[in-house]
Amino acid sequence: MARNFETSTSTTIANALAGVKEEEKRVLSYAASIGKEFEFLVLQAAMEMEEEPLAELLERLVHHGVLTELKGGDSYAFVREETLAQSYREISSSRLRVIHKRIAEAYEKLYADPPPEVIPDMGRHFYLGRVHEKSLIYNRYAASIAMNAFSPDVAIHYLERAREDLAALPGDHRLEEAEVLKEIGEQYGAMGEDAREDEFYGESLKKLPEEELTMRALLLLSQADAARDMDKLQLTHKYCEEAIRLLEKTGHKKGLAMAHRSLARAAYKESRYELGMKEIEATLGLLDPVKDALEVGRCYIEFGNFLTATSGPADPVKAREYYQRAIQTLEPLHDYQELARAHNNLAIALGPNSPRDALNQLGVARDCAEKAKDKRFLAWILFNSVELHLALGEVMEAAQNNVEARRLLSKLDNPLGLQQVTLNDGILAQHRKAYEESETAYQDALKRAETLGYPQVIVETLVHMAQMHAETGKNDDAVKEIARVKEIGEAKVNPTNLPVYEGLKKQLGI
Repeated sequence: MARNFETSTSTTIANALAGVKEEEKRVLSYAASIGKEFEFLVLQAAMEMEEEPLAELLERLVHHGVLTELKGGDSYAFVREETLAQSYREISSSRLRVIHKRIAEAYEKLYADPPPEVIPDMGRHFYLGRVHEKSLIYNRYAASIAMNAFSPDVAIHYLERAREDLAALPGDHRLEEAEVLKEIGEQYGAMGEDAREDEFYGESLKKLPEEELTMRALLLLSQADAARDMDKLQLTHKYCEEAIRLLEKTGHKKGLAMAHRSLARAAYKESRYELGMKEIEATLGLLDPVKDALEVGRCYIEFGNFLTATSGPADPVKAREYYQRAIQTLEPLHDYQELARAHNNLAIALGPNSPRDALNQLGVARDCAEKAKDKRFLAWILFNSVELHLALGEVMEAAQNNVEARRLLSKLDNPLGLQQVTLNDGILAQHRKAYEESETAYQDALKRAETLGYPQVIVETLVHMAQMHAETGKNDDAVKEIARVKEIGEAKVNPTNLPVYEGLKKQLGI
């Protein structure tokens, strides 16, 4: 059947093009190079034809069934994409370059101040026309439009073109190449692809001229954040220390603030909450509340995190206040990635006492993560919902969200996220009273936590294991797990797990 369909399609295209004359084929070459739909004025300017002769040729192509007229003759479209592809394939490489160059120049003639929707087309045609200077300008402009529209994958496409243009241009363009590579890294970071993000920051540093101290420091801080997200905290400290040394030379206060915030976030992962709070206080001391509102809003999230970790589940009021302040500060700035984090973390603070309110916050966080196209954080939001759904008896929703979180994280380098999903597997199996399955999942989660080396994550896993063993009457095993928690330090028990932990100690007579 597939062969018959292909034969039928080829016959249809051949029939449509059979009566097309050479002058009409020239029109099709330009039209196909513009795209499936094209404006009459752009085609006319590119071909440098008089209006009436071109209109007659287009009318004939409409009659042949190759094109269709749109908007009263202002624009046209190919009836079949296969016909467009065939017309495009028939153009030689050298002629194609000339055609794309002329189309790009036609856009410039028609638009003295090109609107944003035309910029990507201009970038494409100058790129395919190998006019590298102008391709660079328009593709970087198109990338900035895509960034503002929270489309990092689209932005990367334009930035890769700009990268090729810079390599083709004569002269020393190392600084601009470094800037483009940094922007590509940032876009991978926005999508949660930490390894790719780090890779491009590294390439950017190699290109960067030695005298560019401030940019080198900021790149090191970007690498520090990527390393933290990949749970490589030793590298985070190394990059931050090197960045601070450079920033102190240049006196770049905002950069120094960013370095202290990066160290604060690393301290949180290391459960060094007192140190983290000091780093955030140092960050705020270096920021201007008005000019640096974005960074200030992000600092409010960190304050909320440290307060959540240290105040206990019964008194999350102060933490909630900081998350709300962060949301109020970041909403006018449309920082959807950090807004997702603020709503997610507010949900965690609300969870023990108000699971339904917490799930509502996760719903908002999910919307923000989807706007930011941050797959990693979307996965985190999904697995954070599991225990909340279970608390409300919504077992199917809990299981589905954990499966979806695993699917997203399996494509990313995020070992902590996968550890949490595995821990949820144990929690879900325990809820179903499938204790052997639960035991296997908890043991896997514990190995992952030990590999990561985060005391708080190890303790969280041990508490769940102890709870499961106490539930099945294996009190000796539960006592062993509690003893190990004490050895690591009871201060590492997550406040949300504290009531369970204290209840277990009482039940076991510890």
